[in-house]
Amino acid sequence: MGVGKEGCDEVRGMLPTPNTDPQTHTAVGRLASVVGTSVVSPVRASAFWTTILLPIVALALLVTGIASVSLPTIAGFLAAYGACAIAGHNHTPH
Repeated sequence: MGVGKEGCDEVRGMLPTPNTDPQTHTAVGRLASVVGTSVVSPVRASAFWTTILLPIVALALLVTGIASVSLPTIAGFLAAYGACAIAGHNHTPH
């Protein structure tokens, strides 16, 4: 069974129309800017400094015997280091 022209018009009438109000777009832009400066910047800075400190902490854990050299330990270290390096690569310390 096919859908007649009436069925298409009915479905089209149920779809939301895009918001073209310029005030809404400005408010969304301001919200994105606030979130970007208040959330993204600290996360990026933390990732940057973790990338620097992680090898020192890993070496200290290996020397003291708290961590052992095993495949899961090395894989976890490399995954954490890579994630922090990617997340913090745009941070510029002041």
